Amino acid sequence: MKRLFLILFITTAMTVVSVAQPRAIGIRIGGNQEVTFQQGIHYGKRFVQFDVGSFYAKGLQITWTYNWLSQAIGNSAFSVYGGIGLGAGFIFGDNTNAWYPRFLDTKATDYMERKLNHRALRRYGFGGLAAQLGLEYRFDNIPLAISLDYRPLIGIEIGKLYYPNGNNPNIGKSGETLYYSQKLGIGYHTPGLWAFGLSARYCF
Repeated sequence: MKRLFLILFITTAMTVVSVAQPRAIGIRIGGNQEVTFQQGIHYGKRFVQFDVGSFYAKGLQITWTYNWLSQAIGNSAFSVYGGIGLGAGFIFGDNTNAWYPRFLDTKATDYMERKLNHRALRRYGFGGLAAQLGLEYRFDNIPLAISLDYRPLIGIEIGKLYYPNGNNPNIGKSGETLYYSQKLGIGYHTPGLWAFGLSARYCF
């Protein structure tokens, strides 16, 4: 995954032509708190965006997207944009959210039983496809842009199993405890769907 993002970064750099292209750097806040950078290409009609920052205060996420504008950057105060890309990250803590039984629980049909017996993940990695749709406003008299966007990440999570209720069925085996397992679990990256963000960027 690190090599993939390195290739994407190099590709982005090579895409930028020698003539001046619009750029913007700033912050994006929402579920994630990120540093965000945009590089205009194709004379401002498209741009690549690179975001890096915390993931729900427990981890780190990196996202790269290739975007299309409704019009060239700077031609009007408002612009609608959308794009696709890739994202990946890592969670450093245990996932103890009550809604996590969504895909790593037992076969029980009763919600309370699922909640009691559910499995979660700890210190897990995630990755997948990213999409973006946003609305941007650029001020005429100052080099500032404000945007509101939705940028879901549809992918998977992989990490060691964690039993929040201390009911690890593998207890007694080597390396197993009531709460922590050495076995790997995999599931859908549902938190990636909660991806609304508000950005403020300096344009240059």
